[in-house]
Amino acid sequence: MSADNGVGTPAYIKGVPHPLPPGETLLWEGAPATGPVATHVFHWRFLAIYFVAVLIWWAVSTSAVFGSNEFVVGFSMAFAFSVLVLGIAFALAKLVAGTSWYAITNRRVVLRVGMVFPMSINIPFTILESAGVGMFKDGTGQVLLTLVKGQRIAYIALWPHCRVFKFAEPQPVLRGLVQPKQVADILARAVNEFATAQGETVQRSAVRDVAHDTLT
Repeated sequence: MSADNGVGTPAYIKGVPHPLPPGETLLWEGAPATGPVATHVFHWRFLAIYFVAVLIWWAVSTSAVFGSNEFVVGFSMAFAFSVLVLGIAFALAKLVAGTSWYAITNRRVVLRVGMVFPMSINIPFTILESAGVGMFKDGTGQVLLTLVKGQRIAYIALWPHCRVFKFAEPQPVLRGLVQPKQVADILARAVNEFATAQGETVQRSAVRDVAHDTLT
């Protein structure tokens, strides 16, 4: 998706009340998908495997007689707790997807995030060092942004749109993308064109492919 704010009707980024300034073009915008967020951010599959193992262990190790009221009640409570946790994981994934919006213009990346307190995080290309695209086996993926030295965005403000455990130097991540390579390509072209316009000879935006398990 693209829109131009140079002439005619002002272009807006969804969730941002003010229009793009003159000369800034909206190249792409979209939201993370619930399924990929549930799978790769809240790891529902790992949780499901863990709870299945716990239920089997409980059934084997309990002193209650199989089929007795005590066994049924105990197993039902453990099963209900497992379903509750999985339900919370999916609810959080849906909440993240429903309250997040990403945008790429010809000058910056914008992350509209915040499950409780929405905020817009602007990442101008002038502070963007590089971008890496991570692909998962299911075809979805994410785009990792690396900022130049000295630039920092608070981890708490980014979460879960950031690389895990990178507390000292938080790295923004566009998560839950259905077409991650396409988004990364749009970003790469935009930053390269911006760098060229600024007279920079080094293409800082070169997108590098990274292993699917290096971005979590």
